[in-house]
Amino acid sequence: MGIVSSEPVVLIGPGSEWFWSAAQFVVVAVSLLGIYYQLRLQRAANAFDQLARLEAEWTSELLIRARLSVARSVQARTATPIGALSVVGQFWERTASLVRKGHVDARVVYESIGSALLYSWAMLGDEVVRRREQSQVMDLLIHFEWLAGRFAEFAKEHGTTVPFTREAIIDQLDQNIAGLEERLQMVEASRQMPAVPGRRRSREASDGGRAAR
Repeated sequence: MGIVSSEPVVLIGPGSEWFWSAAQFVVVAVSLLGIYYQLRLQRAANAFDQLARLEAEWTSELLIRARLSVARSVQARTATPIGALSVVGQFWERTASLVRKGHVDARVVYESIGSALLYSWAMLGDEVVRRREQSQVMDLLIHFEWLAGRFAEFAKEHGTTVPFTREAIIDQLDQNIAGLEERLQMVEASRQMPAVPGRRRSREASDGGRAAR
């Protein structure tokens, strides 16, 4: 049978130091836990914003035109135009740099636009290596190549059966080019859409009111 102390618990004054030390420890622990979760939420929000910006840039008119130029050059078996190579390559280089520095999780990017990166490297990899040797700039798009390697490992882990090789992609180029051309037409059509009639009438009424005054 345990022995219960008959001494009173002291919360104020001499002898209460143990209680306040324990209470201070609990407060600090709870504060640190709150800060940890807050930082996790903030980091997740930042990663989401960066991923949304990457996806928006990847589907921008500039990238669509560059991707279309790359696909057409691969289909024609000619050298990729330097402008298109630069636009597409630098997009992936920036993306890979963000991943490598820990700003965005590699698996999050892979699940979002990983297949697009592997597709791009399959089309551009040989050209990048050739331009490295030609220019003696051996770190040209090196982060892009690194992330392609990481994503290839993820694809194997996930059991992905899509062969991201240049030969396999050439067989799909007609479909890929048609899709990019259609998307480009949609972008161009969106720029030519007329102003909303309601806004036009409102603007005319406002101009008429100012003329009357």
